[in-house]
Amino acid sequence: MASYQKVKGTQDFFGLHSKKLRLLEANIKKTAESFGFQEMKTPIIEHTEVFTRSVGDDSDIVSKEMYTFEDRGHRSITLRPEGTAPVVRAYIENKLYGNGNSISKYYYVGPMFRYERPQAGRYREFHQFGVEAIGHGSPLLDCDVIISAYRLFQKLGISHITLKINSIGDFESRSYYRNALEVYFKEQLEGLCGDCHRRYEKNPMRILDCKVDKENPILKNAPKIKDYLNEASREYFSEVCKILDRFQIKYVVDEGLVRGLDYYTDTVFEYIMESDDELNGLAICAGGKYGGLVHELGGPDLPGIGYAFGLDRIISILDTQNKWGTIDTSIDAFVIGLDPESKLMALEVANECRDAGLIVELDYRSTILKTQFKTSEAFNPKYFIIIGEEERESRMITIKNSQNKTQERIAMSMCASWIKENR
Repeated sequence: MASYQKVKGTQDFFGLHSKKLRLLEANIKKTAESFGFQEMKTPIIEHTEVFTRSVGDDSDIVSKEMYTFEDRGHRSITLRPEGTAPVVRAYIENKLYGNGNSISKYYYVGPMFRYERPQAGRYREFHQFGVEAIGHGSPLLDCDVIISAYRLFQKLGISHITLKINSIGDFESRSYYRNALEVYFKEQLEGLCGDCHRRYEKNPMRILDCKVDKENPILKNAPKIKDYLNEASREYFSEVCKILDRFQIKYVVDEGLVRGLDYYTDTVFEYIMESDDELNGLAICAGGKYGGLVHELGGPDLPGIGYAFGLDRIISILDTQNKWGTIDTSIDAFVIGLDPESKLMALEVANECRDAGLIVELDYRSTILKTQFKTSEAFNPKYFIIIGEEERESRMITIKNSQNKTQERIAMSMCASWIKENR
């Protein structure tokens, strides 16, 4: 018989691992909603052009990492590799810019797919959370988005993180910078990888994102964007820094932090782990302002700003920093039936309790008390409900506390309310 295994770079979530994922999702959703972000769910599949037009067909994501296939209608379909482009596509398609609000704020959470080399904290199917604020641009909005990520990490209890920020300027500034990079890299291409040669022809700013040559002196000595910012971009970034100072958000201006994708403008940022273990230097959140994306995908000329982070990586960090506390994996009650008729009544009581919002399990086969107690160990119940012939006839049931071993007899009709009051 064939033995099947999960696809390389994917995970099975069950038990405590699944509970951690859902707990994390619930916490980040609550924080995002406190900042006015509303949930948006987009399809896992999109037309490939959504990503080639937005991310760029010469980017690593598009050229190397996307899962793309042709469907039966001969349409090119892609499993989403990131969340920003689908949100912007939905924003445009549903004309959400026409709802009368000056800005629309959304968050998303769900699986993304990239064909990468699997390693610690990096999977081919990964779970990502992100936010997008679309409609207008201002330093105040930039900072509120950055602060929302900071507050979120605070709520999760993640410590030792550093905010790195930079400005890549408006489109005019980027044009000056791009010209300077073209001149600089023209004489340096022989010392760079083959992908950098391709990036040079399309957009030399993307060379600065190269993973192969990231430690290459050629990249480290490249012109810095700060020297090509116009006055408007300088003032914009200065205001961002002032607002962060006012809210006592510590940051480091990292002149090497550059987004090569064409639609990014002005503020870009990352949250970086600082620790004495393998997490040191790990980027756990990345974001920035985008000026041309909405227009590029066929919408009005409106800017936006957002960020994203991987939940799989956050789970690993919370594990390493021991930040979960006590996760309650117990159920409310386990119902035991001591004969066939009592098993039917046990099922009846279980469903009445479930209707009241309790988590209840039972053994579906055995009528032996010892066997049913053994079955219950996998569920760690707070209470046992024991039903036998006497309980059936009297409509009084025995409830036993699994912790202190005390027990009480109560009316069967009061079972759910009694557990809710005493759990």
